[in-house]
Amino acid sequence: MFQEASATAHDVKTAVPGAKYYLLCEWLDMTPISTAPTDIDEVLLLRKAKRVGSQVRRHYATYESRQQVREEYAGYLIENPFSTYVFARLVSHIEGVLNDQDPEEGNVLNEGYF
Repeated sequence: MFQEASATAHDVKTAVPGAKYYLLCEWLDMTPISTAPTDIDEVLLLRKAKRVGSQVRRHYATYESRQQVREEYAGYLIENPFSTYVFARLVSHIEGVLNDQDPEEGNVLNEGYF
């Protein structure tokens, strides 16, 4: 799925050069890798936790088996709530784009960059 997201980010940024592409994931489901060679600006993990392993998820295949492990999974969700920090980071990225303004010459000369 990361490769698909990377390809989509590339397509989006080709069509809209100034676009930002943030990949929102509920769980970490892969070994973290650098996004530098991709067009993904940042990967945000909403629960700051790994996904339940496939050896456990196989018990979710039927209604009856889901009922048997319901308490265990509910506990896992409670132990790994959505992170307000990660949501705030996403909002901060959005605010940065919304508040971006054209530089003024006087400020550029004072700061030395733009």
